[in-house]
Amino acid sequence: MVPPKTDPAWRALLSNIEKVPVTGLSTKMLMTRLRLLLLWDKTEEKQQEAIKIAFDFFSKNEAAVRNDIKLIFGRGEMS
Repeated sequence: MVPPKTDPAWRALLSNIEKVPVTGLSTKMLMTRLRLLLLWDKTEEKQQEAIKIAFDFFSKNEAAVRNDIKLIFGRGEMS
């Protein structure tokens, strides 16, 4: 299950984006997009934008990126 946007796991994801253990190509592409978004501007507004982009991606593609969701957020079995 994808955590809500208010979950601290999103902040943890953004602060460790270089070390995120993902396997899917689409998730790797998302991580690159987020890195570039935050490269020069790490303001609260940009971080919220990055969280929204990531949340939307994981919500829309939950079944396809289930393993990456488990790796990133440490969520147990996905239903």
